[in-house]
Amino acid sequence: MRALLKRQPPKAVAQLFVLVLWGLVPFSWLYVLLFVGIRAYYAHSTAELGRMLLTGRLPSGVGLRPRLARLLSQRRLFVWTLCETVFSTSYRLLARRIQARQAGYNITRQMLVRSITSVLSDGLDEQECKRLLRRGSKEEIPSLTQALPYSDPRAVQFRDEMAGWFLGVAPDQITRQDVQEWLAWSLFGRKYAELHDDDEKLRIMDHTIDLFAARRGLPFKDVQLAPQEAKRKRVMLLTIDPVHVHTRPLLLYATTFLLTHGTLAVLHALGLKRYWIGDLPYLVYVPDGWTPERSKRGEAPLPAVFLHGLGFGVVQYASVLYALLRPGGRPAPRPLLVPLQPWMSYDFFSPRFLRPWQVPEACAAVMQMLQRHGFDQCGVSILSHSMGTILHTWLLRAWGHAIVRRSLFVDPVCFQLWAPHICYRFLYKPTDSFVEFVLRYFVARELGTANLLMRHFDWSANVLLTEEIPDRTHHPVRIYLGGADTVVKASSVIQCLGRAGLEDLIEHRPSFHHGEFLLGPNNLLPDIVRTLDSPM
Repeated sequence: MRALLKRQPPKAVAQLFVLVLWGLVPFSWLYVLLFVGIRAYYAHSTAELGRMLLTGRLPSGVGLRPRLARLLSQRRLFVWTLCETVFSTSYRLLARRIQARQAGYNITRQMLVRSITSVLSDGLDEQECKRLLRRGSKEEIPSLTQALPYSDPRAVQFRDEMAGWFLGVAPDQITRQDVQEWLAWSLFGRKYAELHDDDEKLRIMDHTIDLFAARRGLPFKDVQLAPQEAKRKRVMLLTIDPVHVHTRPLLLYATTFLLTHGTLAVLHALGLKRYWIGDLPYLVYVPDGWTPERSKRGEAPLPAVFLHGLGFGVVQYASVLYALLRPGGRPAPRPLLVPLQPWMSYDFFSPRFLRPWQVPEACAAVMQMLQRHGFDQCGVSILSHSMGTILHTWLLRAWGHAIVRRSLFVDPVCFQLWAPHICYRFLYKPTDSFVEFVLRYFVARELGTANLLMRHFDWSANVLLTEEIPDRTHHPVRIYLGGADTVVKASSVIQCLGRAGLEDLIEHRPSFHHGEFLLGPNNLLPDIVRTLDSPM
């Protein structure tokens, strides 16, 4: 792992760049205060102050060095820094507004049972599951036939993995109260104290805690901690914890806006046009002569749907979109649809920037996109990356093979969401490398992304269980995992898929970081596009 990290620039390079970028905001405040303050001090009236601000003229009595005087007379610089100060104030107000908690999860009983069952069976093969888990109906939480011994490797693994949710706490120091708080959040999106009047939820939690204790081979301590002890503990409660947002300048959003529209113009020239479903934008390319009827008869290829991840939207994925539009340098023979998600694309000026879609709206909106162009008649192949695999999960669960005919998951964050790896690595872990620091500042701590992840992330809806992966005989599936990924713990996902007999679906590159399959200098984009377009 150390050898892999050596390929990155030093973390200090990212820190220096971020410091300069972040420093634009305090510089803007300082410049505006000096620009206005000096003139206000010497002005004899508001009218005179206004004239000096409009002209940039300094009062005659000011004794400043020539260079400083010229600097404090730049009207364009004043206008820009004034915009930055107004924007930074608005940004902080929005960051404060998104601290408000959302309603709890609307998890169904069946999904609740499946989620708990998946957690209990993680680390067990099929035969061990049958031997240890006693299952009833689809709405009945399973029970364990026996508690695992403390030294059982399966109990040790479960114990250590579960402890990852409790920062700074050894596995044997996790109390029943700790687990109550964690389960109240993970299952229902609430604090434990808020469930005291809901006897059914409390019964489910008590039963689940007993199951986890038996599965890990160690009971949870039932003790009340002193206030000082409780302060030292920290349970990761993603959508309840404070939302951490790092300030960034208007210049960054404005530059992204201009680059986005420039990229869209280039893509439009390549045939990828922008449409809207209400206030939700998407891109569509349809080649000449293609019809859903021909595709349904097997005379034309299936349409492809690309679901992008977190970052800078079409600017970041421009090379991917070009490869999908021009495979092998020639116009693609199949259509392409790209739902745009402004809440995770630095699209500050979008009306949906702080209003991400949830499952019902997303499935309905994307279906309308398909129906508008006839893609629902023949079905589609879906290629998703990173956070886009969450939307992929929603669509696959809602539509099944009737619409989704092929699935390619790249750097998937939809597997094993009950494990702490992704949550901890992306949002809580102290950054150690260049890549981690860049992801933390430019992605995880950005206003729209932080709002999405820490106020609108329903893990029970977002997790894709291995049993939900379609039959590969009729639905080709490919899963791309990088061994040096600092977000997804590839080794754990590979083990999980392997236990379900799905190891043949995996394309693993030990040296790849997050994003390198599509965006790295040694990317596999041509191979991925060929797989996406290969005959069924």
